[in-house]
Amino acid sequence: MVKQRVAVLGVLLVTGASWAVEAVLDPYYDVDWDTVTYLHSFSHQHATQSRLQTLREMGYGHLPVSNYYPSKPLYPLPEDFRRANPGVLGAPNAEQHSTTDSPVHFNAIGSYYTTGYGETPRVQRDRSPIEYDFQGLHVFDPACEPWRGIYRLDLSFAAVTKGGTDASVLLTVDGARQVSYKDFSEPADGGIVRDRVLTLSSARSLTLKAVAPTMRVRIVFDPAVARVTQFRLMQGTYRPWRDAFRAALDGETRDADGRPVAGLMFPEGGGITINHPTEPVSRVAGYLDFDARVLGIEVWNQHEMFGGQTLERAAALPFYTLWDEVLRTGRRCFGFFVKDHCLFGRGRNVLLVPPGGDVASRERQALWAYRNGCFFGLVGAMSVGADGKPAAPYDLSGFRFTRMTLRREEGRPVSLEVSVDGADTQRRPNMQIRFLTDQGLVHVVDGTAATFALPQAADGRVACRYVRVEAFAYPNTHSGGQVLTPAAFAALNVFQIARLHDFRGDSGVVYMDGDSGTPLGIADMLFAQPILFP
Repeated sequence: MVKQRVAVLGVLLVTGASWAVEAVLDPYYDVDWDTVTYLHSFSHQHATQSRLQTLREMGYGHLPVSNYYPSKPLYPLPEDFRRANPGVLGAPNAEQHSTTDSPVHFNAIGSYYTTGYGETPRVQRDRSPIEYDFQGLHVFDPACEPWRGIYRLDLSFAAVTKGGTDASVLLTVDGARQVSYKDFSEPADGGIVRDRVLTLSSARSLTLKAVAPTMRVRIVFDPAVARVTQFRLMQGTYRPWRDAFRAALDGETRDADGRPVAGLMFPEGGGITINHPTEPVSRVAGYLDFDARVLGIEVWNQHEMFGGQTLERAAALPFYTLWDEVLRTGRRCFGFFVKDHCLFGRGRNVLLVPPGGDVASRERQALWAYRNGCFFGLVGAMSVGADGKPAAPYDLSGFRFTRMTLRREEGRPVSLEVSVDGADTQRRPNMQIRFLTDQGLVHVVDGTAATFALPQAADGRVACRYVRVEAFAYPNTHSGGQVLTPAAFAALNVFQIARLHDFRGDSGVVYMDGDSGTPLGIADMLFAQPILFP
């Protein structure tokens, strides 16, 4: 039998006794489970420099922090932080948004791609007039990178008295003109904004092109009637998504030796993730087909859990179901599990990397793991203090996969062997492993180890397009004492499992819960990357 690993695509070519060739995409094929290091990471985590130590204390060893307005990587990590935390790893990363032909938000893990601008003036919002000069702007040039001269002014206000409907402001903008978001064209009036009346029903944002390096904004209102609630100038990519993807992956400028100045820091590592995906399968397929370095989608985002901003919508698990819909097309699509803006929420990517090495080599290995899907998602149970509030180390958990191995006979995959370990058995003594294919949930085992016999077609090939594995560690009771049996647990879907709790509290903005507080999850949840069969 001949085996070949094509690392950049994670494809294992197996020639069996019948000399028929199978292309099995197994992201865990090369993992030495006896020596592997589990490296907690994130692909989409907003944080300031002051929060880096908190993230480190949460158990993260790889910190590719993601920000926007501007979308600028925080890399290298600050020197004082690295001195205080020897061995900590980083990578360039930023969230990109506001393309002209798509609602997509994306991260480019390992990319130096930098875009955007953001300034929120510190002004007294209850005094009129408000005047502010936004300085150092790029003047719009239709012949040279026109997107750099496009900005978005966000202006919101409210009535001072409850139920008031007559609140309004007068807006004047000098040094810029209003344009179309899509093609930067001016309206019939030339886009001049002078003493424009805005009411409570007016749009809250204006797209502007800078015609001077300084933009002066003047807002006039009656403080007894209206109060300004938001005032800022922002900038996104303002390019077609394909151009933005290409710039993030390959860069657009070269040094004297022809090497890219921006783009991915390592050609064999990192790539693009599609954030909080809301578009249909056909659109997501277009992103994935654009380049093999477009890696996959967020399956869990703390703001929306498995997708949806209302309980009714979230119960349909739109991100989670989209993942399987994409996989059923035969496309490789990795799943990412993130907190987004919620520092104290749930959701991690646990990278599987070899032990040892210096910081530079380990940073390279971490991005290689992302590129090849050599990681799993963790939605850890939330630690809760005596007061019922989230407490350190928050969602950190040692629960992990300890084996994910295809067993073969005569070169053909016949079964998948899985084991887990590391759960806090005092709090979560029960374990369950689930196997899913393009036919849905096909096998459930209670315990720390399980084997799934792969369905076989008449010609000996695997009769499913993919298999992926989920594993859970959970307590004996929930909601203050209700018994949680294995049979009852097996009947729950992942959204219901994620919301098992004893307490509600604040773990970041979760759109569907509002003032009632977010359920502070009591189950650990693992999500392996899919293994694809031809």
